[in-house]
Amino acid sequence: MVKVQLPYGSRDMVTVDLPITEDQIIAPKPIKPARDPEAVIAAALDNPLGTGGLESIVKAEHRINIICDDITRPTPCHLILPILLERLLVLGVERSNIRIIMALGSHRYMTEAEMIRKVGEEIYQQYTVVNSEFKREEDLVSVGTTAEGVDITVSKVALDADIKIGIGNIVPHPAMGWSGGAKIVFPGVASEETVKNFHIYQGLSDENLYGLDECFIRTKVEQWTELIGLDFIINTVLDAEGRIYRVVAGDYRQAHRQGVKYAKEIYHRPIREKADVVVVSSYPVDIDLWQSTKGYLCGDHALKGRQGGTIILVSPNYEGVGPHPEYVDYIGRDSDELLLEVERGGHFAGDPLALAIGNCVSKIRRRRNLVLVSDGITKAEAEKAKLVYYPKAQLQEAVDRALAQYENPRVLVITHGGETLVS
Repeated sequence: MVKVQLPYGSRDMVTVDLPITEDQIIAPKPIKPARDPEAVIAAALDNPLGTGGLESIVKAEHRINIICDDITRPTPCHLILPILLERLLVLGVERSNIRIIMALGSHRYMTEAEMIRKVGEEIYQQYTVVNSEFKREEDLVSVGTTAEGVDITVSKVALDADIKIGIGNIVPHPAMGWSGGAKIVFPGVASEETVKNFHIYQGLSDENLYGLDECFIRTKVEQWTELIGLDFIINTVLDAEGRIYRVVAGDYRQAHRQGVKYAKEIYHRPIREKADVVVVSSYPVDIDLWQSTKGYLCGDHALKGRQGGTIILVSPNYEGVGPHPEYVDYIGRDSDELLLEVERGGHFAGDPLALAIGNCVSKIRRRRNLVLVSDGITKAEAEKAKLVYYPKAQLQEAVDRALAQYENPRVLVITHGGETLVS
């Protein structure tokens, strides 16, 4: 037996005894972070991919929206913004014409304290910093309809600019294969209804899209982004400690693809043999179940075959289920037909986002045995989701019972299941 420590959120560790060797513990590749993060950011801005530099895009009279990902993402906007803003000011843009938008997608609104932490106190005081809007109809605007018939409505405040610059981070993602790029505006600043359509494709797919290179949803999103407009991106690749490794800038397609190559150097972890049982920490995606279930998608890639096997997800879920309370209901159901009906425009009185993403996890639950170890979710909530539940103190019991179901089981441990791609 080997005593293994796993992150239980950012504030704690848990320990479990497992019949494994050290090579069965999967973690992001240790890699030297940038010695001078500011210099790396500046170099990316000096050498954009697929576009000219900011000086060829931005004019002094332009109104600029800088769209940043929200508090659920680790992107160090507080390091990027001072460098970017200084360059915009040098180009003659008035401070009053620059606005910073927190791209929420359908996540909860960020508090003032969270926005200050994300952008930095000085920038928060000197610039307008606001949340994107996804609910209030009067604060949304239509930009057109896609070839598939999807009506795209977005946050009016995010759209109201001459130039849009997106800031994000690149890790594996359950709907788009990899985060970053065009995702900052779609679904980042889209309406809840538009975000629903984005996630319906995810919920209907029989393929686990997490970490997929050629992801059909990303292709669609990049086409739809042309209707919204995104002039320039700045994307980071961070090491497992959240430190800058690489930065890419420029076109939301070309720069993003290069960023994915860098991200794979850290987060793509090939394995010699797949497992019967996977113990996966959701770290660093721990805020709620809405986010932490990415660990199940990560773990699914690490199990043998398409059917069977057990994934034990370890996560604090600090804010419980998250912004979509019905999520647990739909994880526990088979909603393929209902989701198809919603896609066709049928009436649905519930939460379509909870339905779509819940069905994505449900598809894995119907193929695998899913266990949840968490003090942030109640037993009743886990039972609604048809997840086998244990509190944090019973992690060892959860593991022992899972192992007892197999003869000579192969076990893998994934320490950073919220952002690791195993294959």
